[in-house]
Amino acid sequence: MRIVAVIQARMGSTRLPGKVLKPIAGKPLLWHIVHRLRKSRLIEEVAIATSVGPLDDAIAEFGRQNGVTVVRGPEDDVLARFARAAELLDADIIVRVNADAPFIDADFVDHLITAMIEQNCDYVLLEENAQTAHQGVDPMTRRALDKLMMDAAGDPVAREHVTGYFKLHPDFVPIARAKPYPKLARDAGRLTIDTPDDLAFVEAVHARLEAKAGEASLADLLLLLEREPALRGINAHVRQKEIAPQGGLALIRCDGGGSYGFGHVKRMIALARALRDVQGIGAVFAVNGSEDALPAIRQAGFAAHLIDGPHATLPGVEPDLLILDCRDGPTRAEVEAWKAPLVAVIDDASERRLAADFAYYPPVPQTERLDWQGSNCAVRIGWEWALLGLSPTAGRPQSHSSLPTLLVTMGGSDPFGLTLRAANALAMLEPAFRARFVIGPGFKNKDRIAKTIVSLHSNFETIEGADGLATEFASCDLALAAFGVTAYELAAFGVPAIYLCISEDHALSASAFERAGLGVSLGLASGAGDRAIAKAVWALLGDNERRHEMHTASLMTIDGNAAAHIAADLAAALSAKRETNLAKAAS
Repeated sequence: MRIVAVIQARMGSTRLPGKVLKPIAGKPLLWHIVHRLRKSRLIEEVAIATSVGPLDDAIAEFGRQNGVTVVRGPEDDVLARFARAAELLDADIIVRVNADAPFIDADFVDHLITAMIEQNCDYVLLEENAQTAHQGVDPMTRRALDKLMMDAAGDPVAREHVTGYFKLHPDFVPIARAKPYPKLARDAGRLTIDTPDDLAFVEAVHARLEAKAGEASLADLLLLLEREPALRGINAHVRQKEIAPQGGLALIRCDGGGSYGFGHVKRMIALARALRDVQGIGAVFAVNGSEDALPAIRQAGFAAHLIDGPHATLPGVEPDLLILDCRDGPTRAEVEAWKAPLVAVIDDASERRLAADFAYYPPVPQTERLDWQGSNCAVRIGWEWALLGLSPTAGRPQSHSSLPTLLVTMGGSDPFGLTLRAANALAMLEPAFRARFVIGPGFKNKDRIAKTIVSLHSNFETIEGADGLATEFASCDLALAAFGVTAYELAAFGVPAIYLCISEDHALSASAFERAGLGVSLGLASGAGDRAIAKAVWALLGDNERRHEMHTASLMTIDGNAAAHIAADLAAALSAKRETNLAKAAS
């Protein structure tokens, strides 16, 4: 029998684009898989099945440089690519290999192949209840592959997952049962690479084992995880994609950078992470604003593109979900014309919300006044839908200073100059407190502003270049903040706050926070004098009981898990829509 291993690989992974060529210990992920498969005693040839899409030209070049046959076929039909590979390679047995499993053990693969041949079956699984840490390989016969092509080529599971069809339909072909493999018979958690955190885990493992590329065995890894179980925490939150055709792609359209600030970008990254890591739905960003909004998105592992104005789209992207979080954006008619299967809006009061399938809002006054007549949108209103850009930590904020700590944060760009204005107001107090001023990445003249602030008082400090403010939130006693996404984040951390508002809309939302006992609103910043700012700060810093009440009310009101709630809601809706479409097609 001629036995070949066929690695299914594409650059267009929705959760981690380009992952198959991401480096691990200095070598691409695909190199690790090929290197390990070539140690098999039974596999005669290793090949890669990829698509004809231009993105996958990089995989074809990898094959050329590494002496690996590359077979190319339809982008949307993995099964057809395997059938073509089997034919071109004249294979009797095909070992389907996922391109996301870097710790393949060749002896284990041979163990499965041998069991399938000896039992004269067309597919192989371990015996019932047998445990293994090994992932990513599925041997099958050419007969089984041909039967899939003849009888199940139209099934979405067969087309996308190939051998996954056998697991859902165990009577489709004879299935061998291989004996347990003691060397690997334990649970290792996630060892596949689907997200940036998975990649970080694999890199961390190689570093701890001090292993060069291709040297870290799966058995070595299991022993390491027994000694250092904390390593699992790097990617333990990531959920494996189901065999059933879930997944999908979300196009996230948001404003960011420059005069827009970074609040929308931060919370959309949080939602994109929840969609990708938990629901298996990838995301690509289309940002209206400026280039400085893109690095944070890309650092989180998502493709990000700056679009040419609020009404522009991304050509060639056909998402399963369109998520809009923007002040300046497409019209209702434009959203309807895009014809995305599902559309969701975040905190959107414009007419385009009427074209959405889902809309998410905190319970602020203006939300409750919106008219939904003529729309079929499912409207979600509540504090549990208040989307944040940070994951809150539990516990009462504690200052690391002998003095109480005031955090001043006016957004990532502070286009109205509130940071310097706050510093001048607070300098009037001759403060017996420490004030820490956040200098955001989008500030103009940030060096001059920082120097001016620290010159005003010895207790004034600046925070510059911070990747996030979670540590600052968790260690301050009070915040003076421009109302916006940051106000929700402060509440989730239990931080009492004083709000300055840059618009009437923000002032109305801030009033809801004040009524809920989360903070104090000074209304529009343009109408709040410096003395009023200083007086409000001084009063709250001197009232421990009131600050404690605000802390408790905040933690009881905003749980900080809206990203997970929204992601689960949208994933369930997408799954239901797919089931409805399948039922219609079947009838």
